[in-house]
Amino acid sequence: MAISRNLAIALIATVIAFSTLYIPQPMLPLLADRFGVSAGEAGLLITLAMLPLAFAPVLYGYFLQAIPARLMLQVALSLLALNQVCFYFADAFWHLLVLRFLQGLLLPAIFTALMTYSASMVAYASVRRAMGIYIGATILGGFLGRLLGGFFASSFDWRIAFVVMGVAQLLPLLLLTRVDADADINFARLDRGSISRVLGNRSYRFMFLSLASVFFVFSGILNIIPFHLQDLEPGSTPFVVSMLYLGYLIGAPMSFLSESISGWFGDERKGLLLGLAIHAFGLVMMLFVALQGLIVTMFFLAAGFFLVHALLSGLANHLAREHKGVVNGLYVSIYYFSGALGSWVPGYLYEGIGWHGMIVIFMLILGVCAWSISRFNITAA
Repeated sequence: MAISRNLAIALIATVIAFSTLYIPQPMLPLLADRFGVSAGEAGLLITLAMLPLAFAPVLYGYFLQAIPARLMLQVALSLLALNQVCFYFADAFWHLLVLRFLQGLLLPAIFTALMTYSASMVAYASVRRAMGIYIGATILGGFLGRLLGGFFASSFDWRIAFVVMGVAQLLPLLLLTRVDADADINFARLDRGSISRVLGNRSYRFMFLSLASVFFVFSGILNIIPFHLQDLEPGSTPFVVSMLYLGYLIGAPMSFLSESISGWFGDERKGLLLGLAIHAFGLVMMLFVALQGLIVTMFFLAAGFFLVHALLSGLANHLAREHKGVVNGLYVSIYYFSGALGSWVPGYLYEGIGWHGMIVIFMLILGVCAWSISRFNITAA
């Protein structure tokens, strides 16, 4: 599939937008020390930006469909750029929390519009391939945000990292003026009745429990590993911390190859359990390694997670004979809600029972994930 100019612009905007979501992560120990807060409190910088994404299908669906995608992006990206620049003037931790929460309110609109652009700028037969490329762009953006956050916080000042990301929003704003066509946003609105109908299905309940448990663990590791590195090697700069996220990049090829991997086994359930086993292996190995080892084990952790994530999302869509928009909306909500909890609660676990104790708790949660995978039907909804 050749990538058109319009799709390329949407993908560039996606990379930059997702960079915004994760830019504070390698700086969490530095910010916790600078403002005198705990690891759990510092994790709120990720949680507050992610939480609105969990409620977007319920709260945002009532007005997103009435606004053209290009206008939505232009307004939201402009406000996001201004928000990022405001970090330069923040001198109290609650200022950071307010700014991150405001970012979280803007990001669902941006992500929804960009996903719509990515899907609408190609022929119908190429939509699945385009969405695969879009997912790859989100993964690349997540890594670049962490890398740039660590680099600028180490080389200059943590405030500069946010300002640079604010200026970066001007690139997609400029490129949007070169998009040939607009797109209508098709956003699945969730209500109590539609949610009840989907969750009344046993397979979906266990599928969503599998997703929530594995992403809680993965997001917990991503948020706590900077603090663990500081304990292992005090004085590690945010840029060194950002190198821990190199393994995150393996998520793109794993997402693209997930269907083939599942095909080798002839059974999605076996593919899911393989991904979970790889994820668990990386988690256990983190008990025994230092900096270089942590970088390597992150590849296992990310490969396993993204294999599970890709297979679960594909399976959810495959099984949805009806209410497909509702199923996808619930999937997104549960994904980000579990990620928001995972970026917050483990900080208190880490402070209370330490790295080893937290890993043990995470392994028990992965056990719940394995049990859930064994419980849902993979052939019919």
